[in-house]
Amino acid sequence: MKKKLGSFSILDFVVILAAVLCGLFSVGFVGVSGEKPSLLMALPAVMIIGLLFVLDRYLLFMLILMFRPVLDPVLDKTKMGSFSVGAILNALVIIIAAIAIFQKDFELRSFLIKIWAPFLVVLLVTVGFAPEFMSAIKMYLQQLSNTAMFTLGIFLVKTQADYGRWMRVLLISSLIPVFYGFFDYATGGVVSADGGMRVASTFTHPNILAFYLLLIMTLSFYFIKSRVVYIPSAFKRMLPLYIIMMIVLLLFTKTRSAWAACFAFFALYGLLYERRYLVLVIVSPIAAFFIPEVRDRIVDLTQGNEVVTYGTLNSYAWRKYIWESGLNWMKPSHYFLGYGVEAFMHYSLVFFPLAGGIQRGAHNVYVQLFFDTGAIGLLSFIWLFGSVAYYLAKFYKTNKLMIFLAIMLLCQYALIAYSDNLLSYLAFNWYFWFIIGATYSIAYYDKKRIENEIVNNT
Repeated sequence: MKKKLGSFSILDFVVILAAVLCGLFSVGFVGVSGEKPSLLMALPAVMIIGLLFVLDRYLLFMLILMFRPVLDPVLDKTKMGSFSVGAILNALVIIIAAIAIFQKDFELRSFLIKIWAPFLVVLLVTVGFAPEFMSAIKMYLQQLSNTAMFTLGIFLVKTQADYGRWMRVLLISSLIPVFYGFFDYATGGVVSADGGMRVASTFTHPNILAFYLLLIMTLSFYFIKSRVVYIPSAFKRMLPLYIIMMIVLLLFTKTRSAWAACFAFFALYGLLYERRYLVLVIVSPIAAFFIPEVRDRIVDLTQGNEVVTYGTLNSYAWRKYIWESGLNWMKPSHYFLGYGVEAFMHYSLVFFPLAGGIQRGAHNVYVQLFFDTGAIGLLSFIWLFGSVAYYLAKFYKTNKLMIFLAIMLLCQYALIAYSDNLLSYLAFNWYFWFIIGATYSIAYYDKKRIENEIVNNT
């Protein structure tokens, strides 16, 4: 009886201690939050998220995947300095992936380490001498969360049923951003730098929406062209209309690099698989050019290409100017390891004449990585993408269409990385790496099952 009472007394003590700590945290949190009611509203949400993590971490992860595209405006209102409540979601995703990595039955652990370790190690080293430590830590954790998404894509997908379940979640996640995007357009969208109107939907920038749409379009296209049974036939018949809606919304974003990536995707697919798509590839740009906003966006690149006093540069010329300014400012002694993570943003106030007192991103992943992490960092990034493409290509005969589309996603990423701050777009990177990880995993296990069947039949 004493032992039983003693156990209850310990439990009571733990409960009381937890209640006291929660109370102290709440008081401190209220003090820190100051005049931000959104932070106070976020407190119960954080507690619910923590409870879900304890009860079923993979259910929590599924909910994060389903609703992350609509959370950017909410999370932005909970910012305290460089971090927001979104950092808690990032941390939980990293923890869930870390638990998965250390499970005994994780066959692909060495593969993950081989392709991701060089990039993450170089980033970690260059965080150590970054000019703005907290910003560098934030960027590093974002890249670590991308690794976590790739890891979970591999860990959670081992059968076609698994793949179908998680890809359906991604499709469902796109419904609100797509339909809200048309409402955003009808209500005026967001004003661009040139005074025009662009659509961002539930994201913080039109470019993020554009790149997200490319992912969902590619995934939807796979479901249409493949003979998968995990997509209901009625829903499958609606997917062509859904893709058309996304293409229209893509035009509304006015993101030219996404237009180019979309054009390249359908052109290459037409050349390699179905020539009839080439007709659409030829006709669609001509038709789009008759849309005034699209035509103006393209014609804009033909003017403002020279840096002159009181002149206005077009967006591409502006990008080239900041690239040249940053690279010319670099000293040869920093070519190997750069100036530290997020250094380009920090030093843009110094080297860029058009900074205007505002820190500017490189709008080019390759320039950013060379400036921040030097040649070694840029090469490790190329190694990451090259390795993934190489290992995916080895499974091409297992599922030609799936592997082709995955490699196309990698090529699209490489293309749009030339003209955008792609590493900072967390939501887009999460979905991108989860799809790539899941695709690699299903191809790996399908090939393994086919080999086992051959061995058993001989």
